[in-house]
Amino acid sequence: MNEPDPLAQLRDIHLPEAISFWPPAPGWWLLALFAIICSALIALLWLRRKRARIYRQEALQELDKILNSQQHFKKVQSIFRLLRQTAHTANRKKNIASLPTGSFLEFLRATSHQSLFRCDPQKLGLILYATPEQHDPDYCADLCLSLASDARLWIKQHRVRGED
Repeated sequence: MNEPDPLAQLRDIHLPEAISFWPPAPGWWLLALFAIICSALIALLWLRRKRARIYRQEALQELDKILNSQQHFKKVQSIFRLLRQTAHTANRKKNIASLPTGSFLEFLRATSHQSLFRCDPQKLGLILYATPEQHDPDYCADLCLSLASDARLWIKQHRVRGED
């Protein structure tokens, strides 16, 4: 008898369909959500920090305006006023701007990374609160240069509570 070939009865092997890339597995969705949240938080913190430092740029621009005009004793007065305004803006919770000259200089030294503002508080007070005729022009010019360079460094680098 003629037996049929058993191999002829076999069917081809059907492979399963390839795994699709879409939709991703739930783990990938969670990872993508986590990455989006982290990116948003980093952007928010960066924006908040940038906005919090705008006063530094404005103070430096004002310092440049002060240095390009006025007499030395007026420059010293304007620079010191700018320092008080900047310190007040940086430390809104404390009433820094109303400190006496010596205490304010101590505050400036304490919040700077370097040893700045080593001028004599009494002589500085005389220049700040005296009439132009009472000033020593040579000391006033030296103080103006020293105060301007110290003010620029302090504005750029001072520490603010919560920023350390």
